[in-house]
Amino acid sequence: MTGMNSSWVASGHVHGGRIHEHDDPYGWLDFSANINPYGPPAFALRAARKALGHVQVYPDQESRHLRRTLASWSGHGPGEEGVAVGNGASDLLLPLVLAFRPKRLLLPLPTFGEYAAAASLAGVPVAGHPLVPEDEFAYRADELAERVRPGDLVVLCQPNNPTGRGWSEEETECVLKACTTKGARLLLDECFLHLSWPPLATLAASRRDAWPEEVLLLRAFTKDFAVPGLRVGYLLGGRRAVAAVRAFQQSWPVNAVGEAFALACMEKGDAWLARTRKRIASERAFLSAELAKRGFFVFSGAANFLLVRLPRNDAGQVVLSGSEVQRRLLPFRILLRTCTSFPGLGDDYVRLAVRRREENRRLCAALDEVFEGERRRG
Repeated sequence: MTGMNSSWVASGHVHGGRIHEHDDPYGWLDFSANINPYGPPAFALRAARKALGHVQVYPDQESRHLRRTLASWSGHGPGEEGVAVGNGASDLLLPLVLAFRPKRLLLPLPTFGEYAAAASLAGVPVAGHPLVPEDEFAYRADELAERVRPGDLVVLCQPNNPTGRGWSEEETECVLKACTTKGARLLLDECFLHLSWPPLATLAASRRDAWPEEVLLLRAFTKDFAVPGLRVGYLLGGRRAVAAVRAFQQSWPVNAVGEAFALACMEKGDAWLARTRKRIASERAFLSAELAKRGFFVFSGAANFLLVRLPRNDAGQVVLSGSEVQRRLLPFRILLRTCTSFPGLGDDYVRLAVRRREENRRLCAALDEVFEGERRRG
């Protein structure tokens, strides 16, 4: 699956969290946006409000304090010079592609669409490495490694969106070895890493002192601390690689309020994040079991969201499509994410964020009514 056209751009910009397409946008129960359901933390909101008192002053164009703190908090060996910040993680993708001008973008599919969208905007061909539902979207890292070519940019989402499956340390190392020996680069998107359970491997821990120029990590405060409205993301890499990316960024990539929020999260947020991560794991198990009871197939994974295949009848046909389930949940003021924009998935899949217990129960009750109504019609 190789190509470069506007369809990558269009599908890449389809996201959850589209509450503003509806009336009273803040009155919906949104299972389409995969953020920490227990945030944002009060201590970080207080810091953000305090920063509003200084918005008459330009933020630091170099984001020095934020970048220095991020390097220390992440244990990143290259330090401040190995950190770039952005208006969310997605804001860093196009500058990254423009900086390196890879010959090709190599992606396991299905995965997050913004990678291919950024590549297509930069005129970079996209090659897909299809994952299949029959083996629950297993990565087959050795096969992916064989496909790596010189000049490639390989992107791995850890854990993968929308499948929720995590990369093992052995799988990641297999792909990394192929990149380093063949002259390619590896981008690891770890935006969901800190909300995953059991804990997943990260290359950052083992390479603090000798960071390879071929590897970059992409992270954000968006998911961890439930702040998509402030947009703070960051990139970790070698000094030369990060300098190249920063050369393609806007002059002020992070605003003062978002910076204050992020700094407070790094100062006080570790224990809060650890507590909520375990609560999310418990809710993931609860929601998975409840959906399975109702005939949904829930793919195994570690993330704070679920990839779900919709129930089928005795003839093997889907009872309701994802688009139809989405439509019938609107009277309940519940939103979910259909998966038609993900290459390799169809309208018999949906993605569901893991939320709080009472909200997960509300979703299940609404699904009961939707499918019971369909059975009565049949």
